[in-house]
Amino acid sequence: MLARTLLAVERVVRRTPRYEPERVRHALILEHMLPLGCLVHMTPVFEAIKLSAAQAGRQIDVVVATRGLGLQVLRHSPFVDHLIETPDPTRHLVSAVRSLRSQLRARGIRPDCAVTGVPDQRTRIALLGVLGCNAWRGGFTVHPELYHQPLTCDPSRGMIANNLRLATLVGLGTQPQPTQPRIFFSRSDAEAAAAMLRAANPQARPVLVMVTQSSGGQRTNWHTERFARVIGHAAHVLGFAIVYVGTAAEAPAIEAVRSAAGAIGVSLAGQTTVNQLAAVLAQSDFAVTLDTGPMHVARAVGLPMVVLGPSWQKPLEWLPLGVENARILRGEVRDTVPDGYRLDEISAEAVISALGELAEAYPPSPATREARLRAGISQVDHLPSRP
Repeated sequence: MLARTLLAVERVVRRTPRYEPERVRHALILEHMLPLGCLVHMTPVFEAIKLSAAQAGRQIDVVVATRGLGLQVLRHSPFVDHLIETPDPTRHLVSAVRSLRSQLRARGIRPDCAVTGVPDQRTRIALLGVLGCNAWRGGFTVHPELYHQPLTCDPSRGMIANNLRLATLVGLGTQPQPTQPRIFFSRSDAEAAAAMLRAANPQARPVLVMVTQSSGGQRTNWHTERFARVIGHAAHVLGFAIVYVGTAAEAPAIEAVRSAAGAIGVSLAGQTTVNQLAAVLAQSDFAVTLDTGPMHVARAVGLPMVVLGPSWQKPLEWLPLGVENARILRGEVRDTVPDGYRLDEISAEAVISALGELAEAYPPSPATREARLRAGISQVDHLPSRP
């Protein structure tokens, strides 16, 4: 009923937008769901739109309305032309609409389309598209009646592949590339990260980053004693310096793992922004990580890693399948999760073996770290007034 009412009002008070993909010059993407993995999995869309448009001889400005972590992930992206901060429309729809309309007007932007990716299938985010601008709407939604070009998530495709279908909505072909996420950081972020790593690793040994905590809770965490065995082997046999990353809230749990491993390594938990985390990972050599936010950041900077994946989740959706320098360990697919489950099928020996294989295939070198660093540094800053 609400959708029909809004569409009726739209037809009366303003010109009904028409779906004209070839005429898109300003594409507005609404990105307000903030799990870090969701944000990272949207980054190929912006690159695909910009590069594919250039190849087709078109100029399309990518405008992203987001908040919170979304601002950090995209702050230095050269594939975003305008980054707009709004309140959370799922909680403050009226304020979000006013903010979006005001900022679009101040920047002289008249979007030709407003689109949403897979994670942003929320009623109020769709309403932000309806009320925030006069543009045709497309993408993934729980209210297809509100969209001119709704998309349905294809379960045979991963999250990134589904999101890349947004590029086809603006007339840029059926196979937009690239397909890997990317996060950029400033030179000052890189310098801050380098200083942290020098302090944590004064002997300049190869650096292994450990991601031992997950926001998913017990179903995605691993056994502390197994982490300790991997850390001990990496430090004493492989000769790696160990660095732990995570949020400030995860710092006590990370310290418990470090303590169980004989106080090996240095924790940077709570000391980095998302961009600084990306710079830390780019200047490291390997990661052992749970299926959680920093894993997606590591993938976005091209860091070789061993991923400990849950057996209860479809790997196609989130895990870096087909990524050459990623080794994914997980048990057989299960529909139910027993009480106390902690990735029980993954042994410490399996992780140690996978890490040794990575070390042979991708031997640490200053040149490799420098290449990752150069690929990630950006001169763009969409939030220049912020520290």
